[in-house]
Amino acid sequence: MIFPVWALFGSASAVLSATMLLVQERFKVNGYVMAVWCKIVCATVLIPFVIVQGLPPDPLFYAYVCSGAVIWAVSDVIFFNSISKAGGGTISRLIPTSVIFSFLLWFVFDPGLLDKYFAMPVRSGLIFLVLCLFALFAAQLKKCEVSMRALRLVWFVLLAAVIGPVLTKKATLHAALAKGPASYVFVEAVTMLSLWLVYYVVKKPVSRAAFFARPAWTGGIIVGSAMVCMVLLDIMAYYYVDNPAYISALNLLDSVLILLFYRFIKHKDKGNIRAGLGVVACAVALIILKAGV
Repeated sequence: MIFPVWALFGSASAVLSATMLLVQERFKVNGYVMAVWCKIVCATVLIPFVIVQGLPPDPLFYAYVCSGAVIWAVSDVIFFNSISKAGGGTISRLIPTSVIFSFLLWFVFDPGLLDKYFAMPVRSGLIFLVLCLFALFAAQLKKCEVSMRALRLVWFVLLAAVIGPVLTKKATLHAALAKGPASYVFVEAVTMLSLWLVYYVVKKPVSRAAFFARPAWTGGIIVGSAMVCMVLLDIMAYYYVDNPAYISALNLLDSVLILLFYRFIKHKDKGNIRAGLGVVACAVALIILKAGV
């Protein structure tokens, strides 16, 4: 297959990811409020699918999903708040820094992949070169004040982007494709909403008026709809890919789409665009080099 199924799903997911970032940048909804509305939409949309298809019986599926949900419950709130403060373009170019760590982490779970790479020294050498270039562009981003300020906002999001895909991939191993994607998104959404409800009761981070304000629920419904489609595409992609880093990397094309949109509306991006795009290019190169391994 010239264009693998997982790449098709991942590309469509990138378009939806860019949409989410741009909508939140426009509406600037409180991160907690936006995150909650998104998961309300996700859970609501998937209820009919879960009723018809049923849920996976394997308890390990729920263990992995719920473990990931704890991480994403924190990450999503930080993520949406960061977009409001730093802009979707800057944030989207920082997320690729998690790809390299996710790629390396997967070798812990699947050591057999190392033998495959050792058997292809030319390709492995090129991958090493790409990783070096990745480090070079990351060092350039470190010199950008705008990027570093944004990095301090999203460091936990980057950590979640390293661990989360691994847990997702492990979850897919314990549920059939017919039930897995919808069940994953639904169970994750319900778990995260439960955690946020407890947090609201204890901390009361926002007022009810802020939660039900028109920009909040309007932005939440738009972003939530894009999110549920995006996550479903990602989960389905995980069923066809051997390393979750591939999907994480392909999703990063959203940064290119956002830059194209910025150029179209003549919006000035103050971050280090060249270094950021260099990181994205390395991620794309990594996908190509790893194809078929």
